[in-house]
Amino acid sequence: MKTGDPWTISHLASPNLSPLDTGLPTKSSTAETADQSRALQWAVLVTGHPEIRDQSPEFVQLRMIDWWRHSAEGLSRKRPDFPESFRTTRFSREIRFIEGPLAALKPAFDSLCAGESSFWEAMDHLGRNFGWNKDTLLRWKRGLESLAELIVWLQSFVPARDYVMTAFTLGREEIDRVRESLLQSIDESHRFLEDRARREFDEKFSEFKKRYSEAYYLLHEDALHIMSGLKKDDIKIDPVALRNLDLLSGLQYMDKRFLNRVKLLGKWVQHNQCNLPLRQTLETYPRCYCNFNPGSRQQPADAAALINGTIQDGIEYFRTHLRRCGLMIMVEVQALQVDDSTLKPITALLSDGPMIPLKSQTIKLLNRIIGKYPNEFLAEFRKK
Repeated sequence: MKTGDPWTISHLASPNLSPLDTGLPTKSSTAETADQSRALQWAVLVTGHPEIRDQSPEFVQLRMIDWWRHSAEGLSRKRPDFPESFRTTRFSREIRFIEGPLAALKPAFDSLCAGESSFWEAMDHLGRNFGWNKDTLLRWKRGLESLAELIVWLQSFVPARDYVMTAFTLGREEIDRVRESLLQSIDESHRFLEDRARREFDEKFSEFKKRYSEAYYLLHEDALHIMSGLKKDDIKIDPVALRNLDLLSGLQYMDKRFLNRVKLLGKWVQHNQCNLPLRQTLETYPRCYCNFNPGSRQQPADAAALINGTIQDGIEYFRTHLRRCGLMIMVEVQALQVDDSTLKPITALLSDGPMIPLKSQTIKLLNRIIGKYPNEFLAEFRKK
């Protein structure tokens, strides 16, 4: 059959074998016509365009060449170097079913594209490769399309995979469990040849990223913004207790090691504060660039606990020593007839109950009393 002959499926379905009407060579037979009809039907199956049934031979051939260049051979050119998680025996076996026929068809279609062979020869080669079994052809075509979709999907999968693999374990069961599920999916990469598996991964990752980002952000803020907060209630170090320790450390002959330790810890905490734009970072990377790790034991939040503990130990140390001289102090206070605003903090300081915030005039008064009886106070202060 020559190019330009009316060999659409509709013509071949009811052929008029007269050479004068069809232009077919006299040696054409019903069997040959049936083969050509089958070839055209397969062209419809391969291209997925049923409208070409009644088109000219040139049009059908161009459609087949277009399909080969973009959907078949084009896939080979676009085939990426798959990520390491895809380099498994199972995945290789799954795509071998797709790539094997693709390699076998290449010589015939390259020849067709170069004009060195006919459409019929190319289609015959195609059909024989699949044993003229439509189900086998369609299964291969679906696999080819799925592989093409997978290659496009890899552009979003790779950063998602990196995000999951770089994310920390947060110690939050519901979030960590989803992360483990995603990691398992990544290890079973052959499943991503199915559209459903890709959609499930995307949905699960989207939910994981949302919940992980918020949890990590809160843990980061709680650990690294302990010296100050947006609200007063967010301050992690008790400023009243710190002020009391600072004032008590100003008493004569008193040990200043507690205040010095608090200052050192405070400097370390302040050095480890983080003001990086964390929410923006978490959009693309699951960690703050300050390298905050929620699972690390050495965190500023732990230092804050040490600071508060040191403050309380220091205050208790001062109260214990001052109570030993409590009678002497109260006698002097009463003799000086101080007002209630000065008396109450001193009375609370010498008691076993909660303290009242101290003022600088309270410390001045106590130092005045200590200065009056230095030997007595030193003797008491030196006792363990």
